[in-house]
Amino acid sequence: MLQSRHSSSRQTCVMRGMLGLLILLVIVGVASGGAYVYLRLSGSSNSSSPVEQLVSAKVEPSLALATLADVGDVEVVNSALEQGELETAYVTILFSTQLTDKERVGNLLLLGQEYEAAGDRPRAQACYQHASLISTMGPTLSDFGRASNFIQIGESFADWGNREKALFNYDQGFALALHSPFIKDPHKADILGRLAEEYDSIGEREKAAESRVLQAEVLYTTEESETAPEVIPDQPIANFLTQIPAPDAAMVASYEDRRVEIVRELLDFLQDSPNGEAVPEELALEATQAFVNEDKARSTAYEDELDSASSMVLRIGVAEARVDWLLIKYRMALGAYGLQLVPAWSDDVEEIAAELAEAHGELHGIYGEQIATFGDETAKDRAWYDVLRLEMMRGSLGLYPNYPEAELISELTEVTGRLVEAGDRSVHAGVRYEGSTPLFSLAWAEL
Repeated sequence: MLQSRHSSSRQTCVMRGMLGLLILLVIVGVASGGAYVYLRLSGSSNSSSPVEQLVSAKVEPSLALATLADVGDVEVVNSALEQGELETAYVTILFSTQLTDKERVGNLLLLGQEYEAAGDRPRAQACYQHASLISTMGPTLSDFGRASNFIQIGESFADWGNREKALFNYDQGFALALHSPFIKDPHKADILGRLAEEYDSIGEREKAAESRVLQAEVLYTTEESETAPEVIPDQPIANFLTQIPAPDAAMVASYEDRRVEIVRELLDFLQDSPNGEAVPEELALEATQAFVNEDKARSTAYEDELDSASSMVLRIGVAEARVDWLLIKYRMALGAYGLQLVPAWSDDVEEIAAELAEAHGELHGIYGEQIATFGDETAKDRAWYDVLRLEMMRGSLGLYPNYPEAELISELTEVTGRLVEAGDRSVHAGVRYEGSTPLFSLAWAEL
């Protein structure tokens, strides 16, 4: 029975001199023979993942289950926020297979504000920390978007008096304004002006002054070059990961339709019943059977489609769809829809976590097969850079259980070194260690 569990290339001498005011850690000896510069502080990659912080008993099933009945994740998040069901909003944002990196960060910031209003400081700060991680590692964000995120995140930490985390996020935004070749001068000036105010607000007078000097330099240079329009290169934003078609779902359509139908019946019951009333046994059994049947159908369909796919791109689409389904299954096993939908899965969470991890590993291999077909070595490295960031971000969020952290970090370091050696001047996601703990922050190359 279902059991309720409710309730820059243009740096002047002035700019180079000002750089000395930053508190930076310089690590020398990368493959390029130059130096990587890392921001001095970052959050742990996996100190306590969002999945580990879930309180499934606080998830409202009458809202959460709607995502299994063809209701969009954004709509469910908005409804949960409006009704004060913050844990429901949290778990929907976390496990969403629909939200972009930009949308996920924006919703986490909104949710953090709601936790603040409710007086839950640890939960609010966790939301901001997750948003910071996604802003650092998310492969689909523009550098201007990242910088704007970091300023908002820093403001949120500053409001709570967490000066250290506020400063870290402001410094991330500053690094992007100063080193990214992809941010237009008007946007760069805007970022620096906002940072000057934020640095002032936490007593960082020297950094505030530096930001204002650099803002004035950018504005002056822009005025001087009005007759020659600024040429900004296009930023490569995970093109390899954003153009994959979804697989044909015909083989599982009837099972999916049955799941939607039974979930709607569950929602009708939950919305019309007093809190805590048990779901009728017959309805509970029908729901459980629908999920189990769909899982079996999907497992068979994904294997068949992977074997018969006519192109590597189609294989990637199928493998990604399998990961998405297993993430939903993992959420069910954790009770993170507010109900134990399939008790047998809840009794064997580790096996389902292992199934999800294996699917991630197979997807990694298929990505590799596709990347190997690229003719240009730099294009290969760029694609791997996007894939590795995505996998490390998912692992850090708890969405890729027991992910091979050390292996992925090593691969990311090697790929980034080759990109820098080839002349890539992007601000990269970097990894360094504090003891045995890997820390993620932005890094750039001094060539």
